[in-house]
Amino acid sequence: MLYEKLKNYFVDDLLDMDNKIIFVLESPHTEEVKNGYPVAGKSGKDIAKILFSIEEAFGKLVFEKKITNIGIINVCNYPLQMSAYKELDKIENKMNFFEKIRQNPKPRKTTNPVNQIIQEMMNDFKSRLSLQKEKKILLCGNFAQDAFDSVINKNYFKEVLRVPHPSFNNWKKEKYKDVIKELVEFIR
Repeated sequence: MLYEKLKNYFVDDLLDMDNKIIFVLESPHTEEVKNGYPVAGKSGKDIAKILFSIEEAFGKLVFEKKITNIGIINVCNYPLQMSAYKELDKIENKMNFFEKIRQNPKPRKTTNPVNQIIQEMMNDFKSRLSLQKEKKILLCGNFAQDAFDSVINKNYFKEVLRVPHPSFNNWKKEKYKDVIKELVEFIR
């Protein structure tokens, strides 16, 4: 466990040997922490509705093995939004950097304490995702895309597709219609 003091906020990836496609997202938030699996909230419901016409959260469907060919991995297994933490006063100071990392997962040019956190986080992400070689990778949102680009050789994977994050109804927006159509084909 990367951050022992945050063990109550840790949300593990949903990965299985049968997975052919891996969804890569940013980090869990309150619904994910509460339920114990990724993409349990509104974004998860939007994914399931758009891709499978199902009214349950995508993470729940994968968690309950109702969908078996798809896995889910977060760049960070801990929430990066400080609003997800109930006991801010008890959280280690370096966790305050999570919001800054969420805004930009790339290392800073100057000597900056946030670089150590980014390095730990990206090393952990790389080690987890590197075990998924030869699979199709779906990068959901700028954060996941930037993190992937900073630590992973895309040639390890069968295919890589970049889509907007499903939050804020992005997958329903007209401007993303073509990439979502490509996504539907990608998961078939």
